[in-house]
Amino acid sequence: MPLSAKSPPTNLPPSGSAVSWTVGAALVTWLLSVGSILLASIGAQLGWMTWFYWRQAAMPTAADMLGSRSLTLALALSTFIAHVITLLWCWKLMQRTAPLGPRAALGLDWCRTPWSRQGAILGASLLAAPAFLALGAGLERYLPNAKTDLDRILALGPSIRVAIALIAATSAPLVEEIVYRGILFGALQRRIGAVAAVAVVSVLFLAVHIPQYWGGWAGLTMLGLLSVALTLLRALTGSVAPSLALHYAFNGIQAIAIVFFWEWLETSQPMPPELSTP
Repeated sequence: MPLSAKSPPTNLPPSGSAVSWTVGAALVTWLLSVGSILLASIGAQLGWMTWFYWRQAAMPTAADMLGSRSLTLALALSTFIAHVITLLWCWKLMQRTAPLGPRAALGLDWCRTPWSRQGAILGASLLAAPAFLALGAGLERYLPNAKTDLDRILALGPSIRVAIALIAATSAPLVEEIVYRGILFGALQRRIGAVAAVAVVSVLFLAVHIPQYWGGWAGLTMLGLLSVALTLLRALTGSVAPSLALHYAFNGIQAIAIVFFWEWLETSQPMPPELSTP
């Protein structure tokens, strides 16, 4: 029996695979996500130096900049601005190159009801966050985990910790999952296959975090394992929803910890790092 004019098409791609952007466009998106943070931080520093000169009638020295709370807050704000720019770029890219739109391209229609197998996977993803944090704490017994640049920044004061926690718990997981597990993985999977795409995306995600956490080997090892888990969730489900759930839960727990339990954390083991920019 022929289909009527109102019958839905039967050849739609599966959820999460409706992408058509190229690997080149995906790599440009990744470079933009990294470069926008760098350029925004340079702009924040120049703006802060101008403000300092206007107030002090002298250029700031290295000592003035090192440990400056106002400069650190300006850098945190610049990270949020870079995230907004990256999100706008990703949205426009998906609008122009995804036949079924951004929602289908990211597989966000994958779970339609919480009372389903997909809903159970989302719940398990949320519950996996404490397990990764416990893993990071366990690794500290066997691997060196020195103070990192992020630890030193967080020690500058409560206002700094609140600013970084807000970014970590709001924009950072969304940007990172769309860029890495959405745009990058979507293009690489079609070109080099799922296994190779998982490896490449996981390595790139870890690589951009290494400078901030250099010396914290236990934390970096845990972050590498988390990166693989996030990308595997994307590959196995065809959706960024489970990786978003795990990422938000992971960052959210740490954000609460650094805002409300920083003194306790400082007197115990170093916190496993992941409060980061993409």
